[in-house]
Amino acid sequence: MDAEPPQPAGNDSPRRRRARRAAWCVIAGLILVAAAVICAPLDVITPQQAIAVGLPGALLIVGGLIAGAAPDAAASRRLGFRAGLRTGSLLSRLRSVFRR
Repeated sequence: MDAEPPQPAGNDSPRRRRARRAAWCVIAGLILVAAAVICAPLDVITPQQAIAVGLPGALLIVGGLIAGAAPDAAASRRLGFRAGLRTGSLLSRLRSVFRR
């Protein structure tokens, strides 16, 4: 028989996997940015090369933080919609204050 051993009841939910991937993105970004920051003052790489290494690192950090903060797509849409409503009401209040 080619039966596999039973898999343990997984605690590996999609949310946990997403958070783990987000953490890896942040770690990879930190490594890239640290390499650029360390190598640039030592004149190992040119400033253009430092930007070329540091920019993807910064994008990985920001993307990882955003992905880690958003629980799922539906909740992100709800939260984004609510934030947009709050921003719109704040802007209308500011406009009315400045018109007076």
